Amino acid sequence: MRTINWIVPTYHCGNCLLKIKRVLAEIDGVDLIGNDQGRQQVTVQASGPEVIAYTKRRLAGAGFPVQPAKKG
Repeated sequence: MRTINWIVPTYHCGNCLLKIKRVLAEIDGVDLIGNDQGRQQVTVQASGPEVIAYTKRRLAGAGFPVQPAKKG
């Protein structure tokens, strides 16, 4: 499993998080392991590059495009 931190600019509230969780729950090989609403950030574990790419497409399609979180 690979851990990825993403910024989700459209993540503003608890309802957004529920929608993100619903999308992720439908995808095999990915788990939400953390979130920070103030930073608009989610942390996921994914089983491989194909799952990561698919997850990014699904989140974008649901209105939650992601971008890599900056380290540090």
